[in-house]
Amino acid sequence: MDRIRIHGGQRLNGTIPISGAKNATLPLMIASLLTDKTLILDNVPRLADVNLLQRILGNHGVDIMVNGKRGGETQYD
Repeated sequence: MDRIRIHGGQRLNGTIPISGAKNATLPLMIASLLTDKTLILDNVPRLADVNLLQRILGNHGVDIMVNGKRGGETQYD
């Protein structure tokens, strides 16, 4: 879907925050196992399977630091 057409009397304005995509985040999280460098992901969705993978990575020695409440920066070291 490229557009949303809205018919009405008042012009819309403002912003809507969009969270990151789970299907893009999970492979990037796993990539943290392939490097000894710090991996920083921004806009990581707070979902059950993301949290589960973070616990699994933590059990494999990856230090995870989450900054921010929603879609904040997540650091994998």
